[in-house]
Amino acid sequence: MTLNKVYYSGGEEIRDLTIVGGGPTGIFAAFQCGMNNITCRIIESMPQLGGQLAALYPEKHIYDVAGFPEVPAAGLVDSLWKQAERYHPEIVLGEAVRRYRKLSDGSFETTTTSGNVFLSRALLLAAGLGAFTPRKLPQLGSVDHLEGKSIFYAVRNISDFAGKKVVIVGGGDSALDWTVGLLKSAGQVTLVHRMHEFQGHGKTAREVDEAREQGAIGVYMDTEVSSIEEVEGELKKVTLTRKNGASVEIAADRLLILIGFRSNLGPLAEWDLELVDNALVVDSHMKTSVDGLYAAGDIAWYPGKLKIIQTGLSDAAMAVRHSLTYIRPGEKIRHTFSSVKMGKQKKNEQ
Repeated sequence: MTLNKVYYSGGEEIRDLTIVGGGPTGIFAAFQCGMNNITCRIIESMPQLGGQLAALYPEKHIYDVAGFPEVPAAGLVDSLWKQAERYHPEIVLGEAVRRYRKLSDGSFETTTTSGNVFLSRALLLAAGLGAFTPRKLPQLGSVDHLEGKSIFYAVRNISDFAGKKVVIVGGGDSALDWTVGLLKSAGQVTLVHRMHEFQGHGKTAREVDEAREQGAIGVYMDTEVSSIEEVEGELKKVTLTRKNGASVEIAADRLLILIGFRSNLGPLAEWDLELVDNALVVDSHMKTSVDGLYAAGDIAWYPGKLKIIQTGLSDAAMAVRHSLTYIRPGEKIRHTFSSVKMGKQKKNEQ
């Protein structure tokens, strides 16, 4: 499955819906467009579809998406794309949206940072939390030359840690997940957390505690990585400092820093749309304060909003469905069950 292929007509042709963001919410929105017989394009700033799941957590397992007892993040992206691909949505990669303009006829003009302009009858923002950058350890100074070699902020490829002495920093879900997840492949795993208790999911925290009791991992609480030692561009050891001032040095080949990310809406924050908690306020139809402009997924806010993948997929279905009344004003919208629609489609293909 090629998720970095660009199905790009050049932008001159107007689409019914432009979807800004190619994460799970955006991909599922494209599928919903196909199900509702409207054309769409996805504009994604990254070089591939999948959003954070593809860029940061491709090998992390997800357990709370309906129908998947357990699925790797990259596998979920693949499955979502298989759904959407049958409708051949236009895909534009490596283009960040800078601004939009609502034209006199009610359609939308979307401009990217490279100057490309795209036209659509409606606009859906599914950009997640916006641009994101990993939180780093300022006490280490400049470590750019080690990043991607010895220092990592995400696990994109488990083979990078195979047989290595890995020090993981953090106490949230990602840190706990990978402490357990790397046990079978890494040569040694040590978890370092600056607080006295974990903030991650209770089940995984218990697994970490069990592994510590069995001597499978080392765990340092109330402790921070204060410095590192490298030789010829390779990480060799890290120095840990406890809150009481005591220090200890441990050998390390890999430093995996999982203390979260900073998100920034970027140009979207300047679009004069109502914001709550750095997200766009939408109504029950997923519409923002601008008629014809919708939002779905983590970028959308409404009372009781739950920021999980499953909710984003639901938001996408709602946004696309309700956008029909704007895209096709005056037309009576009829609901067709997916089994009926796909049955007819398969019959016509025979």
